[in-house]
Order: sequence, then structure tokens, then C-alpha cells
Amino acid sequence: MSKKMISKSRNRLTIPFPSLVGKLILGVVMIFIIAVLVFAVSAQKRQGRVVSANDFPGADLGAKINAADKALGASPGEIVVKGGGTISTQAIISSDHILRFLPGVYVTRTTNIPILMKSRSSVIGAGWESIIMESTAPNQFTVISAYNQSIINGKPDSALVIRDIQIKGANPGFNSAPQAVSLGNCSGCTVDKVWINGTRSIGVQFGGSSSTGFFAENSKVTNCLFTRVASQNLALVNGKNIVFEGNRFMTSGQVGGPGNTNIDVEPNQGSDHLENVVIRNNTIDVRNSDTSPTGNGIVVQATSGTPYVGPILIENNTIIGGSNQGTITNVLSNGIYVFGAMRNVTIRNNVITRTGQSGIRIEGTRINVVDNRLTDVGGGGTPVFIVLATDSQIINNTLTYSGAGPVDGTMLIMPGSKRNVYQNNRGFQLSGDVR
Repeated sequence: MSKKMISKSRNRLTIPFPSLVGKLILGVVMIFIIAVLVFAVSAQKRQGRVVSANDFPGADLGAKINAADKALGASPGEIVVKGGGTISTQAIISSDHILRFLPGVYVTRTTNIPILMKSRSSVIGAGWESIIMESTAPNQFTVISAYNQSIINGKPDSALVIRDIQIKGANPGFNSAPQAVSLGNCSGCTVDKVWINGTRSIGVQFGGSSSTGFFAENSKVTNCLFTRVASQNLALVNGKNIVFEGNRFMTSGQVGGPGNTNIDVEPNQGSDHLENVVIRNNTIDVRNSDTSPTGNGIVVQATSGTPYVGPILIENNTIIGGSNQGTITNVLSNGIYVFGAMRNVTIRNNVITRTGQSGIRIEGTRINVVDNRLTDVGGGGTPVFIVLATDSQIINNTLTYSGAGPVDGTMLIMPGSKRNVYQNNRGFQLSGDVR
């Protein structure tokens, strides 16, 4: 009797091992499915509705975009435009809305700025087959602008995103001041994978007037392509914590244009900021430019009297200013040019080839020029390297000569330079006021 009872008791208490594992697996799977559903619902709620601008009433795409934007209201949402067409009405994108251009050519004919972006809005293409044309209206060179900046130069905007789109020149005139992408004193803003193609004034600019007390901040331009831009390709006039990285500048300038610099960092007012600026991993190649000379590679200057300067880092950039094979050309003037009341600038690990004037020219204090490689630069009486600096270090730079075309191996130290360190600079002949 006792043996039977014990046997039954054991049968009741024993749970088969595979059954326990199966239940545990089933429980984990159910938890995972629930989590995925919750995440999907949450993501959909964050993204909001998606509407097609083409389905809304309006005389042109601009009017249709505004109608779609109004339909989304204050909630997050996305406006999709497809197939190309004409924007004759200024389009204003509200906060938390995305304007998405599918492949096509979008022609702008507005007399004012075609697209304005309110804070936390985005303009996104499907790649460089999504093309927005510059307006053909007289003196209308801006294609996309931060909303507040368009009303008062210097007012702040924030969290704007422009990416995966092409902006193409179309205006019959030229200018040297307006910008195809005008972001002013924008904070937390990104321009990424945008092709600025043959626009007739400045390409992309951060920084507006500092008279309002604001400046661009924590913003970046990355992985963009600039081709045949008539004026400055990429510019900063008033900003802090700004990054220009991984961009390509090809064949800059146009015949009849105002002249250009590929990357131009330049304050306009005594209260402007140039602080914590990084210019890194960019490629400048002007060998096939329409004009010669076409300007400078990278210019960083402070002539406005602002005390808000530095640190500035210029590193790992490749600058090709002409051809040193076949027909020798000197298309670019200076490779890297730093001047004015500049301080706390580091120029390192850059590769500069075939410039008509100096490969590197520096003016200011506490400027460190280290580990740069220069080939076939200077010539015709222009030194390869010019220094007008104090308390600076010029160390471990290299000059090589291919044997083709002009070159000048002089590192010229201008009067007024003092307390500098010159060390292990190979291929240069030191000349001038060395002390």
C-alpha cells in the first residue's frame, strides 16, 4: 500500500522537462511579440500620418504642399511629393513635419524663397534623382531656408534636417551673398548627402547676424557634393560647435561668376562666433573647373574684431589645385589660408597638391601646423609656405616635387613672427625673420 501511494505521488509531482522548456520559450516569444507591437505602435504614433501632396487641391505643387501641411495640423506627419512639377507658391513646412520628395525634377518659379522650414522640420529626398531647381526669378538664389532666418537675419531656428536631395542651379544671373541652403543661426541642424549642383551664388551657409545675440550651434554639413558652385561652396559666418566633414568639392566656380572659396569660415561682425569648428576629411579637386584661377581651398579668417575665435581644427583634408601630369595647371590659388586675428588653430594631416600660390599660409597666434604633405606648390616667386605668426608650431611637414611644373620650396617667415617652433620640416628652405 505505501509503495503504491509513493509511486502515485511521484507521478503527480513529475513535470516532463521538454514541456517546461516549451512553456518558457512560448512565454519569451509572446513577450517579444508584444514588445514589437508596442514599439511599432509607438513608432507609428511618433511618425504620424503620411499624406500625398499630389492628392490635395492647389494650382501648383507649392499650394498642394501647403494644403497637405495644413491637413496634418500640429501633429507629426509626412508630406510626400512625387513625379516632379512646378512650385510657384512658397511652401512652408510646419514643425514636426517631413517634406519628402520622390524622384523627379521640381522646378521653382517663386519670386520669394521656394521652401521655408520651421523648427523641427525636415526636407528629405529619395537620393540625387530628387532634384529641386533654383528659381529663375531675378535675384532669387535661395532654394531652402530656415523660417525665422528668412524673416529676420539672425533669428534662431533649430533641429532642421535636409538630406538625400539635389539642388541644381537655374537662375540666369549671379550673386555672391544669398545661399541655396540658408540656415542662419540654426542649432542642432544637419545637412547630409545633399548635392549642390551649379548653383549661382553661395551653396550652403550656417550663421546669420549676431546682433540678435544668437549664433549657429551644434550643427553639421556631412557627406555632401558641391559641383560648379559659383560663389563660396560651404560657408560659416557665426557659429559654435560646427562640423564640416566628408564633403566633396569638385570643379568649383563658373565663367562670369563672382569668384569662390570652397570652404569659407569668416565672421562679418565683431560679436560673431568662430568657436569649436571642425573641418575634416573633405576633398577639394578643381582640376577641371570652368575658370582659372578659381579661388582658394580652405579659408579661415577673422578680420571683424570678434574675440570669440577658436579652437578650429583643419585635418585630413585632400586639396588638389591643378594637374601635375600632362598639361600642368594651377587652377587653385591658396590651399589652406588662415589670416586675421586668428588663434588656436590646428592644421594637421592635410594633403595639398599643385596650387598656384601657397600651399599653406598662416597669420595669427597659437597656430599648430603639423604632419601636412605638400606636393608641387608655389612657384613664380610665391613661397610654398608663408608664416606671419607668434607662439606657433610648424612641425613635421613635408614638401615634395614631382619634377613637373613650377614649385617654390621656400618657407617664408614674415617680419613680426616670433616665439615659433620650426622642427623637422622636410623639403623646405627656411627664410626670413626666424626668431
